[in-house]
Amino acid sequence: MLLEHVSKFDIFRPKCDSTKEVLHAIAQIEEDIAPALPYVHAELGGWDYDRHNQVLLLKLSPGKAITLQPHEIAIRGCRDQEEAQALLKWIQGQINEIYERRDQITPRYSSQAGLKVMEILKLLPRTNCKACGYTTCMAYAAALREGEISLQDCPPLWEEKYREKQDKLQTYLESFGWRALDAD
Repeated sequence: MLLEHVSKFDIFRPKCDSTKEVLHAIAQIEEDIAPALPYVHAELGGWDYDRHNQVLLLKLSPGKAITLQPHEIAIRGCRDQEEAQALLKWIQGQINEIYERRDQITPRYSSQAGLKVMEILKLLPRTNCKACGYTTCMAYAAALREGEISLQDCPPLWEEKYREKQDKLQTYLESFGWRALDAD
């Protein structure tokens, strides 16, 4: 087991705005989890992985994220202490389980954060039809980049005349390991 000990776990309100209804938490860990990060990134669809500094950001939902560093786990956007503790237990289990299977996993070093909104926009139909729920294709492209929605949320993209754009967009997103936040 790679990650056994959490030496310190602090749960607190954000210092920049203590009136917020969310909590943050930081766990100090004894073991170095850096060797597991590219595998965790591949399996959990991390948002941003900085290989040089050994930092992995996992977006769980809008406003909720976990940041992994060699000796620290930071959790942002918890409803309460119970959720913070549950998320710590969950990510600890994920790190250990994924690291155990690392010989069966292709590590991932690319980063979703490298996706460019303008590149996504170029590959959309650009009809501004609002069928996706956004007022413009630019707004849809930004939400897509963040993983807040999926390709299926753009009905025109699935029309035959936009098939080539759809294929290129899907290839572009996959090259960064993109996945929607609610994807399994």
